[in-house]
Amino acid sequence: MELIQKFAAVEIQSDHRITEIDRDYCEQHQKAYETAISSFQELAFFWEDMNKVQQELLGGSNSPIFCDYLSSDDGPFISQDMIDRHINSLHTNFIENLTFYFNSTYRVSVDSSEISQMLIPQEPDGSWGSSRKDRRKKYREQMQALTIRYQDVVDQIILQLDGRSFSEQAFYELYNKCHDAAWNVNTQKPQFECRKDTITFNGCFCHVISYPFNGWAVQETMRDILWGLAHFETNSYCTLPAGFSALLGPGSQPLKEPVVEFPTCEKVKQMKLFKNNRVDLKFHSPQFAEQFVNKYLGAVN
Repeated sequence: MELIQKFAAVEIQSDHRITEIDRDYCEQHQKAYETAISSFQELAFFWEDMNKVQQELLGGSNSPIFCDYLSSDDGPFISQDMIDRHINSLHTNFIENLTFYFNSTYRVSVDSSEISQMLIPQEPDGSWGSSRKDRRKKYREQMQALTIRYQDVVDQIILQLDGRSFSEQAFYELYNKCHDAAWNVNTQKPQFECRKDTITFNGCFCHVISYPFNGWAVQETMRDILWGLAHFETNSYCTLPAGFSALLGPGSQPLKEPVVEFPTCEKVKQMKLFKNNRVDLKFHSPQFAEQFVNKYLGAVN
């Protein structure tokens, strides 16, 4: 009894690592996933029964009077093997959907394939031998009986966070990207300088576009820093302040002017690009500039 209580306590603790919104999302997908499995298992049963009736009436495919009334050019192509493979794919899809949700919601980088390896039985290799048929049969039975719980997926995700909460992992990854972008990998020296209310990034942080039209573009290193700047302004991993969407949003276009104003931001004021690949970030006060350096870039000793 004591052991059961310990397991229950672990499950409750794991479930409390996610928000109520996260839990609602997981539970909705759990129901849809389980319903899909059940529906396709019913389809497999009906398909087997349909084939059985056809064979009883006309014999097998070698019968002289055989005609396959279950397939045609205009009908769906169904087979027991296709149904089995689709049910097998539902387990992977379920894990990928939940992992994508947490990755996109918290901007973390969890590998869904590692979770699949832990929760889904491995398919037997194609080697020949007397036990191959038995191994294939056992694998099919395992896959047909398998139902993955969202709690187990969440547990595996948390394991990949190395003990951090989602918010802690999100900031850990964000900080590392900002820090790596702002420091020279070879010399381990900063590529930025903070003077009063302005941080100057000296290196390859932007470039001029001369063809097919004149414009400006920020480099990927600067985009990593801007993601940190957006979080510094909003304390959110999903919300972008006005003016940031053109820089970080999907399908963002080159800038027409080298100066970008952030009129709705309370901390950062302006970004200015230079032809020598330099970028200046101007803040509303020296204190904000210093805070950004200390929290996102790593203070210079």
